[in-house]
Amino acid sequence: MEYTLGRVPIGSTDFSTREYSYDDVADDFNLRHFALRADDYRYKIKFIKMAQKVSPNKIRLVASPWSSPAWMKTNQRMSGGGALRDDYRVHRAYANYFVRFFEEYDKEGVDFWGVTIENEPTAGAVPNYKWQSLFFTATTERDFVRDYLGPTMKSHLLTANISIICLDDNRIWLPIWADIMFEDEKVEGYVDGIGVHWYGNGLYPAHLLTTTHQRHPNKFILATEACAGSSFPHGPILGDWYRAEQYAYDIITDLNNFVTGWMDWNLCLNMDGGPTWVKNYVDSPIIINSTANEFYKQPMFYAMGHFSKFIKPGSRRILSKVQTTNKNLQITAAVNKGQRVLVILNQSDEEEEIFVEDAMKRNVHLNLVVPARSISTVIWNKK
Repeated sequence: MEYTLGRVPIGSTDFSTREYSYDDVADDFNLRHFALRADDYRYKIKFIKMAQKVSPNKIRLVASPWSSPAWMKTNQRMSGGGALRDDYRVHRAYANYFVRFFEEYDKEGVDFWGVTIENEPTAGAVPNYKWQSLFFTATTERDFVRDYLGPTMKSHLLTANISIICLDDNRIWLPIWADIMFEDEKVEGYVDGIGVHWYGNGLYPAHLLTTTHQRHPNKFILATEACAGSSFPHGPILGDWYRAEQYAYDIITDLNNFVTGWMDWNLCLNMDGGPTWVKNYVDSPIIINSTANEFYKQPMFYAMGHFSKFIKPGSRRILSKVQTTNKNLQITAAVNKGQRVLVILNQSDEEEEIFVEDAMKRNVHLNLVVPARSISTVIWNKK
């Protein structure tokens, strides 16, 4: 698969077995009690290092918090709606909390390329939100970065070059979220990119991504979370091809609208779609059957492989057009290291005969038969 991106939670999430932070001592503004948990050593650091050892590529890690420690929040709980307390000591401590996380992981030989400010910051507006959250508006996220997180990270050698990513939420909030963030010159200098999730994409057009890119062309857009099974029917469906098509369609649509990378949510889950302390059962590209000591690679796994295996870091998307009445045919194309890569998704129940012409190399003509309900990757030399 040759994955080159990975997302690492800062503390606990809905897919932890319990709520925990790295400092649960109330009003510990100097973070004297900050410490990683057993989960970090057993389930995060261990497997990150294993992946780094076997991967032929550098894996860029992105860290994301779901919540601050409970005592920093207005509702005094990690779950449920709530924002950071209106106390400069809390904001300062939380900015240092990020740095401490990176310092402790660095001691274990794990470094990071990026960090999102908050996973789904708008979720924290819901009073009875089921799992960990922390509410930010675009304005309060901007101010937190400008006054605390940005200067704190830039003042430490270890974190100065870690890319800060705003939003990390659904694209309904674009382009306005980015507009508000980057209207402040200081924040524009601190924040490198915009994170987007795929939930609700069917309701909000992909051109919001292109509009955001056009307004802020020096900021990358990164798809930071997606998972099937979060809506009905919930949980894993073994062998389900439609969910593979969902993945491929979203990746193609994102890439064609200036998104520079794509990550799904859980690398693997059990047969129920967990573990998850709030029973938020969903699907995953790999399902573990611990009873039988087996794992199953879902169609979503192979869908992702069409992109992660062949569209390498440093690739550039190139313009691609489809001339057909088949609205179920989607393509994206890229060039990298002398090769052109074309990924084709056919969601139709019928095979499609297609003719491929390389506009930059007129002697390249390909006649292909794309099977019904399929994902295909075609590679040819640029020269």
